[in-house]
Amino acid sequence: MNKSIIPEDWAVVVLGFLIIILSLAGVTLAVPEYNWATASELTGKVLTGANLLTIALQLLYVYIIAVLGAALTGKSVIGVLKAFPFIYMLTALALIIAGNATVKEYNLEAVIFSLVIGLLIGNLFKLPKWFREALASEFYVKIGLVLLGTTIIFGDILKAGSLGLVQALLVVLSVWYFSYWVCKRLKIDDELTMMLSSAVSICGVSAAIATSGAIKGDSKKLSLVISLVLITAVPMMIFMPYIAKWLGLSQEVTGAWLGGSIDTTGAVVASGSLVGETALKISTIVKFSQNVLLGVASFAISVYWTYT
Repeated sequence: MNKSIIPEDWAVVVLGFLIIILSLAGVTLAVPEYNWATASELTGKVLTGANLLTIALQLLYVYIIAVLGAALTGKSVIGVLKAFPFIYMLTALALIIAGNATVKEYNLEAVIFSLVIGLLIGNLFKLPKWFREALASEFYVKIGLVLLGTTIIFGDILKAGSLGLVQALLVVLSVWYFSYWVCKRLKIDDELTMMLSSAVSICGVSAAIATSGAIKGDSKKLSLVISLVLITAVPMMIFMPYIAKWLGLSQEVTGAWLGGSIDTTGAVVASGSLVGETALKISTIVKFSQNVLLGVASFAISVYWTYT
């Protein structure tokens, strides 16, 4: 692995703003057509030369961004050059499957098919190390969040308002304390208790890592917490939108529920996109409000850990 030029989070900001600047300058791409109902529509709308060219141009655009990201963060550029087209083609396949009219009737989105394809490949085939490193899914999610921020105008945040921020604070405090209490009842050691409580109440993996750093925790325990967070995030990401629909919840309420309940930011975005644009915006605002508390929580935990 090469030495990174800038930290990953700054690379996300740079690339996100690069895409925004290019868009403002008029460098925009047509959206490919993925909707079809019959075999004739599949070949006549989706698999036409013009539409495949649009898909190829989109691939080229994000391909360049991915390579720049690898170069900035010190990852293997060669690995990204080899792996990214394959990943993109699998994504296009998921979009084509989800674009079928029958599939749409069951409200099955491309996110679910992407997840299934990834799980099948990851578990049925032994992927080389360079391929796994090239995936960098969290990195691309972060860039997507920067771009998503351009669609959430400040008025949306004000609309969510103080109630949204209060909800985030109450959720973090109540879930953290409840998790802490449960861990103590189960006689889990203090290190694991702190990491688990922070992970499930704030922002999952990032909170677990930050807490582990604050208390100088055991790396094996940290790995356990991260595994638990990721394992639980997947079913929550898939099933919570459908549970919300079954309960008849509005997109606003669903978004707040998703943002306050799912631990990882990427899973919140994916889950919100299954519901709709409004749910996606609200869930992102709520999750970001929780994420802001990470620094405060880490400081408080480090002080508590030092003097107890």
